[in-house]
Amino acid sequence: MCPLLVKICAFSRDGAPAGEFSGFQYSTSSNTIVGAAHMVGFSGLPRGSGPLAEMFKARYADGFEEVVEVRNSAADQLPDIAILCGSRPAPRPMVGAHCNTGDTVYALGFSPHFTTPSFSKGIVSNSKIGSITITAHADNGYSGGPVVNTRGQLVGTIKGGTLHTTMQQVNVTSAEQVHVFLLQSKQPGLG
Repeated sequence: MCPLLVKICAFSRDGAPAGEFSGFQYSTSSNTIVGAAHMVGFSGLPRGSGPLAEMFKARYADGFEEVVEVRNSAADQLPDIAILCGSRPAPRPMVGAHCNTGDTVYALGFSPHFTTPSFSKGIVSNSKIGSITITAHADNGYSGGPVVNTRGQLVGTIKGGTLHTTMQQVNVTSAEQVHVFLLQSKQPGLG
């Protein structure tokens, strides 16, 4: 799973650091990276306290870094999904899956200021239609990172939290919502 994980660093137009996020590759036939919509235009918490995030750099699992372009970002962050375009396809495909309350899941992402990925184990505490909550640990930098089941299948992406906190009840955008948003954005869907 970690070869698909991407650290996304945001910058203002003049190069000032504006935030750190996570994302992931999912398709061997596309250079697409999935991340969180709230990183686009992020300006710190409280809102407006930091530089505006307008440019993004991706750091892949092998250490390669490049500037990436925002291809699409959900209006009003609903769902909390952004699509970025890099220069490389995923090393292997990501398959989407449904989850149920009580399922074991793993949250993957990058803690702020760390270059190595982290993961934590939890369970699905709520899986109502359109809303998933998990009990895994996630730092702020995990936003946009994948949540996978025990088979490594995507069940969703991590939504944002409050700056300098660790989230214990993590809100997740479902894999179904990710798949639909990808297709609406004229990108390959999840396998």
